[in-house]
Amino acid sequence: MQKQQFQQLIDKYLNGQATDDEIQLLMVLFDSLQTNEEWDEQTLGVKQQLEDKMLERLQMTVWQSKEKYQSKVFPLFGFRNIAAAVIAFIFISTGAYYCLHNSAKDPLITKNKIRVKHDAEPGKNKAILTLDNGEKVVLDSARIGTLAKKGNISIKKAKDGQLIYTVEGNDNSSAGAVAYNTISTPRGGEYQVILPDGSKVWLNAASSLKFPTAFAANSRNVELTGEAYFEVAKNPSKSFTVNVNTLDVKVLGTHFNINAYSDEDAIKTTLLEGSVQLSSGNSVSLLKPDQQGIFARNKIQVIDVDAEKAIAWKKGIFEFNRCSIQDIMKQLSRWYDVEVVYTGKVSNDEFVGKIERSVKLSRVLHILELNHVHFKIEDKKIIVSS
Repeated sequence: MQKQQFQQLIDKYLNGQATDDEIQLLMVLFDSLQTNEEWDEQTLGVKQQLEDKMLERLQMTVWQSKEKYQSKVFPLFGFRNIAAAVIAFIFISTGAYYCLHNSAKDPLITKNKIRVKHDAEPGKNKAILTLDNGEKVVLDSARIGTLAKKGNISIKKAKDGQLIYTVEGNDNSSAGAVAYNTISTPRGGEYQVILPDGSKVWLNAASSLKFPTAFAANSRNVELTGEAYFEVAKNPSKSFTVNVNTLDVKVLGTHFNINAYSDEDAIKTTLLEGSVQLSSGNSVSLLKPDQQGIFARNKIQVIDVDAEKAIAWKKGIFEFNRCSIQDIMKQLSRWYDVEVVYTGKVSNDEFVGKIERSVKLSRVLHILELNHVHFKIEDKKIIVSS
């Protein structure tokens, strides 16, 4: 009887006809049928395919709700054991938390109190510029205007905080020794730089970009660690190459994101516009828009993706697409500059949703705690338990 009821609820849910109470009941039944012994594929269908349909419907429901309330709200869904029930629908809106199906009631947040001794503020614009002579300039405290000038090259800090390199007159730098600068963001920092050729680069937290103060006559080469989004100025006669460890990302003029943190399993290059060539040794692959190149163990794999999700961080949003709690905590650790420690068995739930990067750390953890993960914040450390 339970499986028959479950199938009826699934049909109503996917057709958009289920009530709030029926949706909650559906999630409970879905959760109870997760073991291999109980799941009847002949009656209920392939579990993975059904889960994907449910997720698609959930996202549609959430965005319809977002439009209805006309506010900046972002959902977070927790999936138990990689394929199970949605635990809660939680939103951030002007600093408050609401349950989707019970918005008139008291926020669920009151039921989950994070133990906080010292909260952490979100990251902000801050970086250090290291000049070719070794001099370091702290950009977040540097004055607006010209920071340095050498020959026909000037470095300026704009009113909006971005760093701008300007080459005045003819660029004859390639005739002499090449001078390199490095811009580095700490944990809890991000920054934007406009390179000498007009290319724009956004650096995420704990990242660095090494680049010449003026590009050579026939090429533009930079080196990246961490994560950055590039909008490369078009120049058919001068290719632009990003060196990331043993991987080269080569373009002529395009928009793309590279995630190359040392604690990640792979280097991910995601293309939004134009074309990109990835190469490492004898491995070469071309990317089209909405494709991602995954470089791991000296091999390149190309998959189709929603490229906008890869640059959510640039827009001030954490976007989780079936992320494990470990993946989420890596992002939080970099952005809030905190250490993460795990105790006991780590949850294998997956999370789908969005959270604004402008909120304090405790508020992000409150949302996650509604999804059966528990936290304690002590000084600059997050202790995670299930």
